[in-house]
Amino acid sequence: MWQRGIKSAENNILALGFFDGVHRGHQYLLGEAYRLAQEEKAKLHIFTFYPHPRNFLSSEEVKHILTYREKYCLIQELFPQSLLQFVRFNKSFREMTAQEFLTLVEQEIRPRGVVVGENFRFGFQAQGDAQLLKNHLSFRGVEVTVVPSLREGGELISSSRIRWHLESGDLLSANRLLGYSFFLEGRVRRGKGVGRKLGFPTANLYPPSYKLLPASGVYTGYVSGKEIGERNPSLIYVGHRPTVNFSPRRLVEVFIPEVSRELYGERLTIEFQAFLREEMVFPSLSELKNQIEQDLEALRITTEQSAISPFHHCEHGAERGEQATFS
Repeated sequence: MWQRGIKSAENNILALGFFDGVHRGHQYLLGEAYRLAQEEKAKLHIFTFYPHPRNFLSSEEVKHILTYREKYCLIQELFPQSLLQFVRFNKSFREMTAQEFLTLVEQEIRPRGVVVGENFRFGFQAQGDAQLLKNHLSFRGVEVTVVPSLREGGELISSSRIRWHLESGDLLSANRLLGYSFFLEGRVRRGKGVGRKLGFPTANLYPPSYKLLPASGVYTGYVSGKEIGERNPSLIYVGHRPTVNFSPRRLVEVFIPEVSRELYGERLTIEFQAFLREEMVFPSLSELKNQIEQDLEALRITTEQSAISPFHHCEHGAERGEQATFS
């Protein structure tokens, strides 16, 4: 059930942040909040935003590592029964002063405790920081926990760093920082059937425009679905399809060697494991077919070497749940 209006977190533990990607640093912070909620016999209430605040604060368009649905499903997998509230970041929210935000938390959300990262900022032009939040709420009897950022090799684990790896096609580095395999979900749409004619039937997906896609090219990975089961080794293509039926909008195509049935309309989860090759233009369909056969041989090798344990994500076919609200 998706509701309007700021939802009270009275007597719950409140976690504040955007949490794009729910990467290892986010998991550490949310894990601390979840542990505190269990100790207090309360629930974890996650207060996040949509769209990305940077899209509103600058001309730069920031793509999301996870869609709203993917973020909800992943958080429920990691922290069951948590409440997730998406609050629209609009002009009025952008112009809210730090004091007004503190009043919102104190008087409307009314949490028992608050957990934030050390770099958390709030209020117009980022006037407020984690220390101001802690000082203000602690004085009023609300415990505030400030969680330090996680680093790897001296570098901060951040959503920006993960986006850079994804846009570079470096799935191994992105997945290491995420703590799980980068994935996307969506329903299969009908294509032209060219792959089937070549002997490689593909399922076509068009993720939401705000979803970040990795660099164009071919990847190895896994595809799961309600009807086809969990983690079928697959070839994954991301790009414009320059050889046949050029698509102005980048799409995702998957070939699942062990599945021959049509998948139109089914919701699939696609996990990316490793970059295989760049997008190519082939002079003929026969050369395209030969390349796909080579890709399949590489798929057999790379899937045997997979080391990252996946999450189950959403129960396939599940719709929006009652543990999330939009404001």
